[in-house]
Amino acid sequence: MNEFFSDDFYDSQMPLGWSEKDWFAYLKKSNAEIAKFASLYSINRSRGLSLEDIAQMAGWAFPDGEGDSPEEDDDSEFSDEPWTLLNHPLYIITRGLLKCLQEHLGRVIEETQIAPMHVWEMSKVITQISMFISLAVNSTDLSEDLLARCNYKMTSLMLNNFIAQVAQIPTPGSEQGRERMRRINYIIFDLRQLCLNLAERSAIEKK
Repeated sequence: MNEFFSDDFYDSQMPLGWSEKDWFAYLKKSNAEIAKFASLYSINRSRGLSLEDIAQMAGWAFPDGEGDSPEEDDDSEFSDEPWTLLNHPLYIITRGLLKCLQEHLGRVIEETQIAPMHVWEMSKVITQISMFISLAVNSTDLSEDLLARCNYKMTSLMLNNFIAQVAQIPTPGSEQGRERMRRINYIIFDLRQLCLNLAERSAIEKK
C-alpha cells in the first residue's frame, strides 16, 4: 500500500504540496459526505422536511449566488482544503439524491422482476442524468451561466424521460416496495425542481 502512495508520484502542481495519498483521502471524504446526505435525506424527506432543509441540516446549504465556496464557510468540512467539484454543495446534494434513487430503484427492480431491457433503458437514463448534472454544477462553479443552464435543462429533460420509465414499473406487492416507489417519485421531483430552479437562476445571473 505504501508503494502505491510513493513520493515518486509527487506532482509539483498539487496544491499545498499534497501527495496522491492526500487526494485519495479528499475523495473518500467527499464520498462520506454524499453518503451522509443520502442518509439524512432518506430519513427526513418522508417526514415532510424540504430538500433545502435537509441540505442545511447536512451542512451543505444551497449556495446563495456566484462565488460561493467552502473557503467562505469556516464550518465546512473542506474549509482548509482545495476548492473542487468534489466539495461543491450542489455536487454533494445531487450525488446524494442519485445515491438514494439507485438504492430504492434497485430494491424495487428486485421485487418486481421487471424485464432486463427495461432495467437497461433506465440505467442508461440515470447515467445521462448523472453526467449532465455534474457538468451543470461544474459550469455553475466556473460561472459559465448559459452552459450551466443548458446542462440543467438537459438534466430536467432526462428526468422527464425517467418519469415515463418509472411509470411502467408494476406496483410492488409489498408495502415496503410501494413506499420505495413513493420515495423514488420524491427524489425525481426534488431533482427536477432543483434543476429547473438552477436553470432559471443561471438565466437571471447572466443578465
